[in-house]
Amino acid sequence: METVTLLDLGPIIAAVSGPMLLFVAAAMRFQHVDSTKTRKLVTDSKEELLKLIAESRTETRDLIAGSETRTRNLISESETRTRDLIEKNRDLIDRNHQELSSSLADARERLARIEGHLRIAPPPQEADDDNGDAQAA
Repeated sequence: METVTLLDLGPIIAAVSGPMLLFVAAAMRFQHVDSTKTRKLVTDSKEELLKLIAESRTETRDLIAGSETRTRNLISESETRTRDLIEKNRDLIDRNHQELSSSLADARERLARIEGHLRIAPPPQEADDDNGDAQAA
């Protein structure tokens, strides 16, 4: 068997390790370029995200201010409507009270005429009656 010297193995070692070193260097370069692109994308997306957050805060504040204004307007309108309804209700109650009072006065007059026609004496009035109306026993 022949002995192989290190000088004889040199071209074989170079043929195997050369492409391997070239592949490792190319992979390292590709990884570096890819990580640089990724870092740039992350930085850009962070800046865009911060801009979007600032815009959304501004929009949110504007919406809140607008909703506060609309809410105040609605409350003011509802208070006005409520006051109008209360006044309308008071007027209706006053008219109903006046109608009832006049109707009651008419009924008293008719009753007095009927009692006068039938010659029925009115009931005696009590001395401490403040409003002049007879009290039912």
